[in-house]
Amino acid sequence: MKTLICYASVHHGNTKKIAKAMAEAIGAELVTPNDAKTKNIEEYDLIGFGSGIYSA
Repeated sequence: MKTLICYASVHHGNTKKIAKAMAEAIGAELVTPNDAKTKNIEEYDLIGFGSGIYSA
């Protein structure tokens, strides 16, 4: 199964760490939203999205 994980990690980088661990565990390709714009998403069987939660 070809998998893509698209993540946004801005504040502390924790979302990036989790996305990277998940990608390594399942053999997924890892991209940011800007990089995802150049991807043909029809090539992937599964696409995951992740972003951090920030509240002041």
